[in-house]
Amino acid sequence: MKKFLSGFCSLDEAIERFMKKKWAPFVLWPFAILMLYGVFFLFCFQPKMYEKIPFNGEASKALFNAFIIIYEILVLFYFVMLLITRKMTLRKGVFLVFLLSVGFVFPFNMGRVYNDDSFTHDYHVFGEGGHWAIIYDIYATGKIPPVNMSNQYYQPKFYHFLMAMFMKFNSFLVPAFPGSNDIVPNIASNTHFASFTLQAYVAFESARIFLTLEAILILFFIYKTIVELNLSKRASIISAFLIMFTPVFWFLSAYKNNDALATLFMFAALYAALRYRKTHSYYSLVSAAVCIGFGMETKLSAAMVAFPVATVFAFELLKQFRENKKWVAPKKKEFIKFVMQMCVFAVIVFPLGLGGAILMKMKYNMPIGYVWDLIEQYGTDYFMYISPKTYSAFSRLIVFPSPDLFWDMFNVRYAKVNGILNPYGYIDFNCWTAFLKTGLWSEAYLSAGYAFGDIISKFPLLFVFMGVVYLFAIFVGVFFVIGSIYYIVKRIISIIKKEDQSNSFVFYLIAVTFVSSAISYMAFCLRYPVGCTMNARYAMLLYLPIAIVVGTLADKILLRVSVKK
Repeated sequence: MKKFLSGFCSLDEAIERFMKKKWAPFVLWPFAILMLYGVFFLFCFQPKMYEKIPFNGEASKALFNAFIIIYEILVLFYFVMLLITRKMTLRKGVFLVFLLSVGFVFPFNMGRVYNDDSFTHDYHVFGEGGHWAIIYDIYATGKIPPVNMSNQYYQPKFYHFLMAMFMKFNSFLVPAFPGSNDIVPNIASNTHFASFTLQAYVAFESARIFLTLEAILILFFIYKTIVELNLSKRASIISAFLIMFTPVFWFLSAYKNNDALATLFMFAALYAALRYRKTHSYYSLVSAAVCIGFGMETKLSAAMVAFPVATVFAFELLKQFRENKKWVAPKKKEFIKFVMQMCVFAVIVFPLGLGGAILMKMKYNMPIGYVWDLIEQYGTDYFMYISPKTYSAFSRLIVFPSPDLFWDMFNVRYAKVNGILNPYGYIDFNCWTAFLKTGLWSEAYLSAGYAFGDIISKFPLLFVFMGVVYLFAIFVGVFFVIGSIYYIVKRIISIIKKEDQSNSFVFYLIAVTFVSSAISYMAFCLRYPVGCTMNARYAMLLYLPIAIVVGTLADKILLRVSVKK
């Protein structure tokens, strides 16, 4: 046993030395991307007619499942061995949580077909006005399609452009096969897709590689952000587990719309800003600016990350006037450098982030920040309408736990029952209820024909497990509310007593992140009162402060318990 433990320690040290090399990412990320291509072409690629089959055979499906199980066992084994050998560090612990979470990304993104509308949002396979059509238009013509303010064509097109170019690249990698130039028969009658060949269809299916990589990168930047906050080891690991094992981070990319890419840019921008706080380098600054700009070109609401990023810059500005806990005049050279860097940031982020929106305003007269209003188009008889007469703003935004939290474990979005609109008790109306449910199960249902309904019919015990998870999520929500009150009161007392506030950065960063995202989310739910607006995908930054508050408070409680023992 000692020999085995010694061998493991030697292996861990070798891996640690490799990971510290500056060139390590240039080896690991190409390897990871090649692995994704390998998984797709080994298990998923099928040179045959257009079908809704995620794998190229039952044997491939079994091997894919075995691959995921073996991967998770190996990562979990490594995690346990680090605990046994007492070689667990903050970075290793959070990184292994990241690797464990990655294993759950594959079934949702690689193990599901691309030409299926289930579990997606506004995608509309082979339909008009959805994200699929936008991507296809760019793929087929190489041009950005014009704006249409009554369907998804009002969206910024950066995500769709990247997807189309990725598919176009993969079209050259797909080997020729019999019938590859034939028109897909299912949609030959649809003139919009009249030239859609089986070769192009296979290229579209390869988008699963992009979606999987997108989800992995979101988790990666969450890992980097948590490490950068420099919390205690246990608080960091608990926080990482809470956020990375929230299922929405596994299936957000499977929505196949622009939400996941916008989320990726937001977390990347926040991490880059935190790196700037340590390095003050132009590389980190420009990275943050570019990520915010690209995020806004993906989805304008990605601008919400500007609030926590601005908090980072505000603290750096404050440092210019503080030295040894006293107010001082700033050092001229350092202050000028900081001002110049902020100017560079503004010169990058504003044209890049708002350029597309301004162009659409000038070319198509589309208002900046425009959102397609379903009630404006379909009226208050719309089947997902949440009537303000029935549900007050207070009950929708403030009350937690809300009654609808206990009506159903899954998100209920349909307000019409037997032709009656908005009968109380038949639709989730509280935004925090919907946030919790959609973060766990998206907008799935327990009825047949839906993913969870079909799975649970085969594995009834899964329903019990999901119920436990649901109760745990409610507990985390309540714990977060208690923790937030605790930290706010503690901070107020600290200010009143005029105690040292030098360690307050994380508190204010997390507070600004939560408040700005929560207000934006609540305002969005109130402005567009339909069931589909109350989705966790519109407020993904909120998971960071929730995880950090719960993780740090849990760490404090566990520390006090261990001290008493």
